[in-house]
Amino acid sequence: MVPNFSSKHVIGLIWLFALIGVVLAVLLILKKKFNFGEKFDKAVIRFTCYFMWAWEIIKTIRMINYPDYGPIGLYPLWMAPFHICSMGLYAYLIIGSKRSGKLAEWVKPFGYAVLLIVACIILVIPASSGILGTENNWKLVFENILPYQSWLYHGCLVFVSLYMVLSGFYRPQWKDIYKGATVLAVVATFAQILNYTLEGSGADFMTLRYGNGNPFAFLLQSTPILYYLLLAVVAMGGMALILAITIVICKLVDKCKAKKLKANSAQE
Repeated sequence: MVPNFSSKHVIGLIWLFALIGVVLAVLLILKKKFNFGEKFDKAVIRFTCYFMWAWEIIKTIRMINYPDYGPIGLYPLWMAPFHICSMGLYAYLIIGSKRSGKLAEWVKPFGYAVLLIVACIILVIPASSGILGTENNWKLVFENILPYQSWLYHGCLVFVSLYMVLSGFYRPQWKDIYKGATVLAVVATFAQILNYTLEGSGADFMTLRYGNGNPFAFLLQSTPILYYLLLAVVAMGGMALILAITIVICKLVDKCKAKKLKANSAQE
């Protein structure tokens, strides 16, 4: 597998974040120019989710038809879309739904903060999950189908999180920390139930069963309670930190805008 901070990794980060920046800029300019509202924001999130599902289907076809992930013709259950990053496939459908209501308000903090954190972690240390593949380049070859899928998929997680805040579609509040933690706990419980239900398949959703690729995995055998405690602290603590920083920044921006507006009014 291609290691972290290799030329492929660095070049991948450059083109991915350049792409995210360009798409964000275009969409935000369009939103401001034509005064698009929440309907536009939801459409952006919804169609990004469709794009992610399309890549998920491509990944599934690739896995079923080649022996890399098991016998040809069989679906590798341990690769089912129930890992933490896969939650974007469901969270964004709820958030971007035309008729989203209270459920979406609970899912937004999770969809913003938790998915942003895990996407950034994966993109910084991709070798832990092997998403860079075996080719040390980004050529359009068969071996790079899954690296492109994973790279663009995790890029979508970063894109949606940034768009939600920069567009004004989502403004986090302090109570959202509780909402995000609750949704994360529910998702983790569901993932662990699946892990035990699919016992023998190698399922390790959210690294809760075997800790594959998790730096704290060695604790599972000796002190599993400590392992789960560390996961909870890192996940919920990181989510709370991201939300808190965003809340503070948003308030500072609002203050600056208010002062500027007041100054302009005084000059007139």
